[in-house]
Amino acid sequence: MTMNNPMVSLLTNNKLSGANFIKWRENINIALIGENSLFVLTEEAPELPGENTTKAVKEKFERWQNANNKARYFMLSSMVNTLKTRFANTLTASEIMNQLTELFGMTSIQALFEVTKNFINARIKTSSERA
Repeated sequence: MTMNNPMVSLLTNNKLSGANFIKWRENINIALIGENSLFVLTEEAPELPGENTTKAVKEKFERWQNANNKARYFMLSSMVNTLKTRFANTLTASEIMNQLTELFGMTSIQALFEVTKNFINARIKTSSERA
């Protein structure tokens, strides 16, 4: 994963600032799909393997850790500095996404609802004026 990666360029050129959360989340999801890492947003982190754990369990843990690090890299590198500072020490990508959804998700959904409602009301007024 290099800075020449087109997805990294897309993310860093469209940094999360708050109002663009929905689009930013879509871009993060696309990047994580491309990197086979989307599962870190939906799956719990596996337990830290003990000394006597099987190779398969250790590999699963390492795969999740690597995918989580990649997801955090994508997320943090595509945020404005104030958000980057706020989430720099958050350990999992899913924690970051959950907190961002709490911060910006409902606001964006509410804003979309208001725009839709205003559009419908404007259409109704226009229709009733013609009648």
